[in-house]
Amino acid sequence: MAFNPKYKNTDKILNNLREIASAREIIEEACLSPELEERLRRRALIRSAHASTALAGNKLTLKEVEALFSWRKIKEKCRTIKMPT
Repeated sequence: MAFNPKYKNTDKILNNLREIASAREIIEEACLSPELEERLRRRALIRSAHASTALAGNKLTLKEVEALFSWRKIKEKCRTIKMPT
């Protein structure tokens, strides 16, 4: 079964992809301190986790996802978080 995307490649999409590729090249060539690189990687990981779990129906806020990565307590909003058994 072939995948049939529900979008069309528009000039706007292609321009955005070009901008992303250009920005990525600049970042890859930049001389970042190890500390800054680690902070940027962590921030990207948290945002990526938040976005992908939100698509799956998770209602945690970005701050709550960040708290999970930091092992801080999360204030429960009238819900119980069940751990898989």
